[in-house]
Amino acid sequence: MRKADLYIRVSTDEQADKGYSQRDQEDRLRRYCEIKGIPVRDVYIEDHSAKSFKRPEWQKYLSNLRKSKNNKSGSIILFTKWDRFSRNAGDAYQMINQLRSHGVEPVAIEQPLDLTIPENKIMLAFYLASPEVENDRRALNVFHGMRRAKKEGRYMGTAPLGYANKITEGKKKYITPHEFEAPLLKWAFEQIVSNNFNTEQIWKMVREKAEGKGRFSKNNFWVAVRNPLYCGKIFIPPYKEEKGYFVKGQHEPIISEKTFADVQDILDGRKRIVKPKIVAMDNLPLRGFLKCPKCERMLTGSASKGKMGNYYYYYHCSSPCGTRFKADTANEAFLKQLRYMSPKEGMVDVFIEAFIKDFNNKTKAQNTERTNIIGEIDALNKRYQNALLKNADGEMADDDFQEVKKLTKGKIEVLERRLNDLAVVGTEIKDLVASTLKKVANIDRRYENDDIEERRLIVSSMFPDFLEFDGTQHRTPRLNSAIALIYQNNSKLQGKKNGTSLSFLDLSQEVTWLGLEPRTLSLKGRCSTS
Repeated sequence: MRKADLYIRVSTDEQADKGYSQRDQEDRLRRYCEIKGIPVRDVYIEDHSAKSFKRPEWQKYLSNLRKSKNNKSGSIILFTKWDRFSRNAGDAYQMINQLRSHGVEPVAIEQPLDLTIPENKIMLAFYLASPEVENDRRALNVFHGMRRAKKEGRYMGTAPLGYANKITEGKKKYITPHEFEAPLLKWAFEQIVSNNFNTEQIWKMVREKAEGKGRFSKNNFWVAVRNPLYCGKIFIPPYKEEKGYFVKGQHEPIISEKTFADVQDILDGRKRIVKPKIVAMDNLPLRGFLKCPKCERMLTGSASKGKMGNYYYYYHCSSPCGTRFKADTANEAFLKQLRYMSPKEGMVDVFIEAFIKDFNNKTKAQNTERTNIIGEIDALNKRYQNALLKNADGEMADDDFQEVKKLTKGKIEVLERRLNDLAVVGTEIKDLVASTLKKVANIDRRYENDDIEERRLIVSSMFPDFLEFDGTQHRTPRLNSAIALIYQNNSKLQGKKNGTSLSFLDLSQEVTWLGLEPRTLSLKGRCSTS
């Protein structure tokens, strides 16, 4: 006598939408077997989609079927409808053939078919294709719904690194900057732009700052620094005849478009990459900046363990020249010279006033450039509008219109980026210079009290080339141009009367050796403006 295995399947969304029940299916199958006098062998209850046969319980059933040695009389696998069996017609036909090779006949009790009759295969095709079509239609509706939401500027799916998923009172989902991850990610973008460290080092520093919190895996980080989502843009991928493009997102951006564009230029190699600074220990802040006075190699640094178990730090050369300095001596000398270089009270305010006046004179050319760019954008927009009207009136072919659209939109985007850069400089430069120069006034205290990372940033920004220590004092061939101008004119500006100003033209292009030793208040050497 043939025995029956009962197969019961329901997915969570089907149970919610259509009221399917595992218990109801089992009751109907057992009642069918009772009426037909078919003994029940096993029951397999599934909670997976029928898009494929890679389902745990079905695979378990096939495994038991292969192990069965006494199935010559055949058996049947019972289910309520064919969509419980499969929602993929191609896979279903293959599985039916596989079951028959084991002497098993699949039977849907509510959609019975005698498959020995050829005409019934048409009904079988209908029963199998209908759920597949339903699945495809549902998937297509979801796809178009998500695409429409993206076009409206909404981010769909799990929030990426730096953002968190939220729901409004109206049950509408959105993303918002994560209170912990967003500031760290913003800091990482700014560090890439500053070019003080390579991207690998920046990721490691972010991970250390996170202290095990957040989702700062290496893969997440690399994906994030390439994602325009963080500057407020959402990409609409191409679909059929529609090309891919960006839209403005409804979410709050973490960085500006300019910052994101600068980061992409750096990562793509379109901007000069400054040699990454070496990450040093707290006791060796000048490691990687000091040049050997004998062989001109860069000094490294290390610690030696004394007899009492204490560690002593040294800057030393890796060549046979034998150059070696105590780290404490070199560090103290540098701090002492930095204190001596600090501007006198009021000097920074005088310089800010002079800078702003000089800046206003020089931005006249920038304003003219902005006017010209706006004019070019207007002309391109008019060209596009004319092409649009000609295309609508049938005077221009679709291919020609698409080509004009592509060219004009591309040029407009480039011009808008240039215009945006000019606008950023014009609106922020005054506040930026003021806040930066205020920090310069307390540069020695900042260096002494900040962490190792900030101290090394101070050194690298003030001394673009290198330092050379002779055992007593440090020297450098070049100071940062802005720093040099302040310090070089320290005594000069103190004697200026109200209403006078200093132009950047006073700064020479010539580069000569500048000693940092405290021999005179006004540095006599001249510096590069680069």
